[in-house]
Amino acid sequence: MRAPTTLPCALLLLTLAPHAPAEEGSVGDAWSDARNPVRVAFGGERLDLWSLRPVVKAKPPAPADAVWGRGPIDAFVGARLEAAGLSPAPEADRWTLGRRLHFDLTGLPPEADALEAFAADPAPDAVERLVDRLLASRAFAEHWARWWLDAARYSDSNGFDWDEWRPQAWRYRDYVVRSLAADKPFDQFITEQLAGDESLAGPPRDAAEQDRLIATGFLRVGPWDNSSKLFREEHKNLAAHRADLAETVGTVLLGMTMSCCRCHDHKTEPLTQADHYRLRAFFAGVEAGDDVPIDLLAEREAIEAHNRAVDAEEPDAEKARARHRPFTTALVVKPAAGGPAPTHILRAGDADHPEAEVAPGVPSVFDPGALPPAEVASGDGRRTALARWLVSGGNPLTARVLANRIWQGMTGRGIVATPGDFGLSGARPSHPELLDWLAADFVEGGWSLKRAVRAIALSSTYRQQAYVADPEARRRGETADPDNALLWRMNPRRLTAEQLRDAMLAVSGELRESDGGPPVWPELPESVLAANPAFFDDNAEKTKGWYPSAPEQLGVRSLYLIQKRSVQLPFLATFDQPDNFASCTRRGVSTSAPQAFALLNNPEAVRCARALARRAEATAPGDPEAAARAAWRLALARDPSPEEWAAASGLRAEGLDAFCRALLNLNAFAYVD
Repeated sequence: MRAPTTLPCALLLLTLAPHAPAEEGSVGDAWSDARNPVRVAFGGERLDLWSLRPVVKAKPPAPADAVWGRGPIDAFVGARLEAAGLSPAPEADRWTLGRRLHFDLTGLPPEADALEAFAADPAPDAVERLVDRLLASRAFAEHWARWWLDAARYSDSNGFDWDEWRPQAWRYRDYVVRSLAADKPFDQFITEQLAGDESLAGPPRDAAEQDRLIATGFLRVGPWDNSSKLFREEHKNLAAHRADLAETVGTVLLGMTMSCCRCHDHKTEPLTQADHYRLRAFFAGVEAGDDVPIDLLAEREAIEAHNRAVDAEEPDAEKARARHRPFTTALVVKPAAGGPAPTHILRAGDADHPEAEVAPGVPSVFDPGALPPAEVASGDGRRTALARWLVSGGNPLTARVLANRIWQGMTGRGIVATPGDFGLSGARPSHPELLDWLAADFVEGGWSLKRAVRAIALSSTYRQQAYVADPEARRRGETADPDNALLWRMNPRRLTAEQLRDAMLAVSGELRESDGGPPVWPELPESVLAANPAFFDDNAEKTKGWYPSAPEQLGVRSLYLIQKRSVQLPFLATFDQPDNFASCTRRGVSTSAPQAFALLNNPEAVRCARALARRAEATAPGDPEAAARAAWRLALARDPSPEEWAAASGLRAEGLDAFCRALLNLNAFAYVD
């Protein structure tokens, strides 16, 4: 078992009070020191917030139903159900569980033969083997990368009026996939994204060091307004960028709504306006590193030697920017010229009205003092110090926030239903002891995402039926817990926008594997292109227009499609893909008429339905009935029941293409039970 990389005593500290007495002369935390600015600002109130208490890994309660429960997760859930007078739902059948595991772990549908083999497997470890196989697949990393990229507000363009392309942003996306595939410990994953460059004393010497540079794309993928220079408002753009960084870190890693204290003290939480700017100050020492080569040291030296040789033999300098070998670049950061600029509190958040200067610091409720910079190989050490605090035992928030989002990814609802807001205005945890147990176990297990996902997937809680057949049990559950917050059954869920598109490609045989690289550009309707000025190129570099990829490239997973901030791809937007102007920790789920129209009439849906029809026909040439059955099996990974087949007779009469379009519009295709 791996120990946390950042602080050797982090796990021990999780069980200790983070509110240690202050050193003589310094101001302590808000619980122990009446001089703390948070305590002064709010008169000692707001300090009983559950999320600020130390994480305690409580002993799981004795299970009321020893037959049902498989471990600590079930013990906590079972105890809450028993207290509410409820019982857990029966275990889902193997077919349902197998389909659920495929979508939740990889985002892709299973094939019927594989699902039937799993359902028929009598071995007691059949579920464990399936889970381990799915965790080891690249598809797992691709699916869960979307989970992180939503929070990181990833985009291939800048946003705002110009919304120019970022040709190298994809390197950060691929870094996330690589990291999750390797099950990189999350404390390391976080540290690399905030301060990976500070660990390097020079050019990267291997792929791991190169990834530390690429990881800092997290600090660059947010919105950036290049047009600000035309109006001499670069200072406002920079202030907005640093605000975005502070607010994203607050949402993604602390569960704190830092945006609400940009202009004044927070209205509901134990956060002052100074706290917002203290967090901003960690990023005052960096700037865009678009000119920073990321080539490995040996390759960089070879490029430099080649270019020197060209310069020596070619007297014409212009003929020499033409023969030079270029360096590889990425969307990264570098130390700001001249060092960190002072950070000031801005009156009402206005960059033109700076007031008191502040030093980098964590939320004052924990420690109102400046956080000393870390000793680093390069840079000012501020961001490394922040990263180390975020994953330390003295911070009770980060492990809780991540454990909650992993739970949300597996069950459809977080233990805290507001995953980006662990404050007084957010939801209270439905299972506080379970959340703390998961958070502590996450750290104890080396911050392993795969280990955390595996534990949930193998629990009895996760394996429950979504639809309870017993009418009396269903009535009790719906009366006592209509939102299923206590998890007396599993939550049925509609596939996400990306899962829907990827599933259509998969069942039609059109899905193609990808190792990443530059994004793929699908076709866009002319009406969309003509309506948005951000598509009109006004420079030779072609930084704004839309340039569709070749048709044979379009079958990649949705993760690899181009993302433009000002315009979403219509099909994905229809199914609630979030915009990427701000961090998204929980997707909305809507039900609307355009969704049915998109599944029936969107050009990509029509193409997939036709491809599914041809794939089905190939299994039974000249036999329309058998081809229709094959199409059903390909789309839904099972054969139709007699009742379903009879109900579909009218659709089959319309022809196989129309029948396949209907199959892709079924709830059985679009939902996971």
